[in-house]
Amino acid sequence: MDWLSSHWQPDRMGILLLGGTDLIDFRLRIAQSHLRSDLTPSHWSHVALLGESKAAHLATAPLYEISLAPASGFGFPTASNGVQTGTLERYGDTKRFPNIAILYLPPSVKPAMLMNAVERFQQQRIVIDAVQLLLAWLGYVWGAGRSGNPLLDGLGMPSAAMLETVAGAAGFDLTPGLESRASCPEAIWQAARWWHEYHEENKEGSITGAFYTAHRLPT
Repeated sequence: MDWLSSHWQPDRMGILLLGGTDLIDFRLRIAQSHLRSDLTPSHWSHVALLGESKAAHLATAPLYEISLAPASGFGFPTASNGVQTGTLERYGDTKRFPNIAILYLPPSVKPAMLMNAVERFQQQRIVIDAVQLLLAWLGYVWGAGRSGNPLLDGLGMPSAAMLETVAGAAGFDLTPGLESRASCPEAIWQAARWWHEYHEENKEGSITGAFYTAHRLPT
């Protein structure tokens, strides 16, 4: 949390990338290895939208996500298209979530535009059915039956798919060339690293931010 505080801009909304160490995070990081040129596990297992906050404490900053292990359970996810609202506090354990990055979209993408897109996403399952993605990934991480890696079938991680759709609705192509519903944290990470020129040529402005990746999975 101390590291993030030094890079936090409370008047902006950020994309939070996290790399966890528990069993679910392990399986999610392994699942994304085929997107990397060296086929090693991803640094990242989750991505969420960090809201702007007037509070003095970063831990209470609002978070919008579709977690595979929500703190308060799933309830009836269909009503909100799987979207969960919480605070950053639940990710404050640096031993459980040692890898972290905060990415900011260009200033032209206003917080109000993103929040409006989040609200619409919750009401428009016809655009992307995040509940379907949620079920596919729960089957995979729980090892249910013959459930394979959903990414190989073009089914992205639900929270990443949400962010793709929300950013697109706000006028920014988060991962150029990739279908929104097929996204994942690694795809967002790779786009942030390598697609600067594309965004500048399209006069969108590029992604900025900072990262800390101390943890590697054994290979």
